[in-house]
Amino acid sequence: MKTETANKTKRATTTAEIARLCGVSRSTVSAVLNGKPNVREQTRRKVLECLRQGNYASGNIARAFVGRLSRMIAVLASNMGSPFHMMMFRGINATLEAHGYHILFRSVRPEDQDDPETLQNLYAYRPAGYIVLRGAEGPGGVYARRIIEEGVPLVAQGKLVGTESHSIQVDNRAAMKLSAEYVISKGHRRLAYLAGPTFSVTDKERQLGFVEALIEHDIPVSEAVFADAGETAAAGYRAALNLLKNPVTRPTALVCFNDMVAMGTYRAAHELSLDIPGDLSVVGFDGIDFAELLGPPLTTVDTLPHVMGEMTAKLLVRVIENRGPMDLITEWVTPELLERASVRAIVPPFDTRSK
Repeated sequence: MKTETANKTKRATTTAEIARLCGVSRSTVSAVLNGKPNVREQTRRKVLECLRQGNYASGNIARAFVGRLSRMIAVLASNMGSPFHMMMFRGINATLEAHGYHILFRSVRPEDQDDPETLQNLYAYRPAGYIVLRGAEGPGGVYARRIIEEGVPLVAQGKLVGTESHSIQVDNRAAMKLSAEYVISKGHRRLAYLAGPTFSVTDKERQLGFVEALIEHDIPVSEAVFADAGETAAAGYRAALNLLKNPVTRPTALVCFNDMVAMGTYRAAHELSLDIPGDLSVVGFDGIDFAELLGPPLTTVDTLPHVMGEMTAKLLVRVIENRGPMDLITEWVTPELLERASVRAIVPPFDTRSK
């Protein structure tokens, strides 16, 4: 009882004391603790390092600011500048703001090795929860696994490797099968798949869907072309340029890992004087905003990234505010084929639904 009384009367750490210890202003300390973007990276690191050295991150500072810190959500993402992620961010941000939460972004490259500072820098903020977007879970899912072991709520976009969590998912296999079957239904049999990053679980799932469509429609897998194209427009351009140079082996249709890769194929086709869709049909994947602005507008599988962001944020808020044990929740996004003008029919087309 005496210990409890002493703890209740002990004076809490103030921002002024932290500012004095760190050699910065009180407003700077407040901005760092609240994840405000108007703080120079060097200053932010200085304050966080000061907090760590003084053991404030796990002690007095966490208790002193628990009200504000509990409204912080950390979002781990790879390729943060991609249109797909930007659309997801809009959905996440709007939903979290509506529930009174603030967002702290952390960029994580999926090809990086395990970096202890990736999560250590976030721990000082004491996030109420984490959102881990595809490709940002760390090597073998190490970052996501550590967060879950800490007992902090986490929602993943996509299936994690090496651990389980609440998640929002797309059936990538079925969605890519839908894409390939659409092209096949237009009469194409000389197909190429422009594959995503070699380390990507998502790409492996999409390749399976592509292959499944070939098999079900009696197209030998050995006759299809598989080319590594990464996930950027530049990588898609290079892969398509190399693939399309030879008119003898040139496919009539490209099924792309994502819309950015498809964008790169447009430039390659232009340089080779190939008309889309007259000489070459192209299908994307993801459903990012600009795809309909390409000339011609890109046919793609829309995974509803903005909706996915909203769903991810809503699920995390639900988990945080539940305050009790919960069974793992997985919610599914249903992709939609957006038929535009980048695919032409080759005589004789046939109906894939008859298979």
